[in-house]
Amino acid sequence: MPLRLAAFVVLALLSGAGRAQEVTPIHEVRVRLGDDARWARPGWDDADWLVRSVSAPPDTQAVFWVRTQVALDPGAAPLGIAVYAVAAREVYWDGVRIGQSGQVGTTRAGEVPGPIDAVYAVPDSLAGSGTHTLALRMSTFRRPASVRGYVHGMTVGDLPTLAALSARGSLLALVFLGGFVLVALYYGVLWAVDRRRTPYLLVAVLCLAVAALLAAESWRWVVGYTYDLHLLRLLAVTGLTSIVALLLPMVFLVQFQVPRRWRVVGLLALAVGLALLSPGGYDTKALLVFWVALPSALGITAWAARRRRPGAWLGLVGVAVCLLALLATGYRFMDTAFFPAFGVLLAGLLASLGLQSRDERRRYEVARAEAARLEAELLKTHLQPHFLMNTLTSVMEWIETDPATGVRVLEALADELRMLADVSGEPLIPMARELALCRAHLDVMGFRREVRFDLDADSVDGTAPIPPAVIHTLLENAITHNAYADGTVRFRLREDRAGTTRRYTLTTPLADLDAPSRPERGGLGYVRARLAESVSGPWTLASAVEGDAWVTRLDLPVLPPLSA
Repeated sequence: MPLRLAAFVVLALLSGAGRAQEVTPIHEVRVRLGDDARWARPGWDDADWLVRSVSAPPDTQAVFWVRTQVALDPGAAPLGIAVYAVAAREVYWDGVRIGQSGQVGTTRAGEVPGPIDAVYAVPDSLAGSGTHTLALRMSTFRRPASVRGYVHGMTVGDLPTLAALSARGSLLALVFLGGFVLVALYYGVLWAVDRRRTPYLLVAVLCLAVAALLAAESWRWVVGYTYDLHLLRLLAVTGLTSIVALLLPMVFLVQFQVPRRWRVVGLLALAVGLALLSPGGYDTKALLVFWVALPSALGITAWAARRRRPGAWLGLVGVAVCLLALLATGYRFMDTAFFPAFGVLLAGLLASLGLQSRDERRRYEVARAEAARLEAELLKTHLQPHFLMNTLTSVMEWIETDPATGVRVLEALADELRMLADVSGEPLIPMARELALCRAHLDVMGFRREVRFDLDADSVDGTAPIPPAVIHTLLENAITHNAYADGTVRFRLREDRAGTTRRYTLTTPLADLDAPSRPERGGLGYVRARLAESVSGPWTLASAVEGDAWVTRLDLPVLPPLSA
């Protein structure tokens, strides 16, 4: 195989550098079922034979003959005949057998399948100017019924040109194959480093699928196989084409965070399935699959571009170029335009990912700086003289009147400050630690306000990640802006799951008359900055008065759990 591949590459390069030679495809032949060695003779009268397109299938798998006349001009040597056929065959030129592929048989057991593609050299002594007879004796016992057509092409012309004709196109495919594999490895490593970036994983899988498709397409010309294996290659190409057709829109759906994207993926899978069930041949199925994938990808990128998603226009241009190539080439899309056009599409996709990554990095840096500032503000709030003075004043009073309570207040204050110092620098902490911090703060404030503060959070998953001091800050806001009187004040935190979203609902009772017009304070700014810095994926934060309570809803994507 290495020698064949090296010869293939050298042949392709030499043919590209050499002079252009004329080759003539044969479109029409005369066909007769049966077997008679005399049918190879130049003078045999074949006027009563069936005239058919060269690709029209025979009505039998048994032995049949094909004949045609070839006119040569002076100086045509060296002459060759290329035959691409799903059949065992013997090739005759003016009654002389010049080659064969496999062994033609009168039964399935007697037939030996040969290479599907072969180029036969015509002896110079038989290549003089004038009209010549080309005859093929063929059998197709091992051709599956689903493989339509038995001759994919028959060409007469310059021998070196015929030998290298397919090599040049496949050499380009091999170059693209290497590029797609490198891109797949690069984005696979990026995803392994940061597994939150699902688009990187999808791009890596997409590029691997395209590389596998390139390998399947090129295998026929680079390595070759016997004609009975042709169906396996067609199934591989069709299957890989379907995978590429599904992955391409999926990448854009995930990259641009399109709503209801998994429902769209389901519809695309259904459309691809219907295309595969179409009654046409494998080329038709592949064409229909691309007509599902590319307009879908165009619609998704257009949607994203209209909403000014970073990099959407680059993706849109790449998809548009690929779709124009499909329109221009039709059935020849896979053979002539797919890989260069998909290369342009991939370049647009990668450029859009790069712009999106740069934008995310910029927003991350801004959010990180803001979070650092607000983290300092958060710590300052609990260390500021006013807070400490009020707390310590309360402690002094309790020490005089109730020393045991004074000690408990000091312990609660120490617990809260220690927890704040532990978690303030973490991007995410388990919800259990967040709730412990909240309860420590409620203990301190309960002592100071002489109110019993309770937090009901029984339905909350303690392993769920959350940025530190988010719920704590919301509770602190509630206590600061409400004049809670004696007795018990109960806060409720509820968790609900809906698909990939985790919703927290915090209900805090209202105890001041102007609460409905209460503006957002610095605490909510801290919460938003923390969420922007630490949460990958979409999140929302909304607060409103509902009845006699202030209700805050926080929607977060479901992230992998953290140990408490």
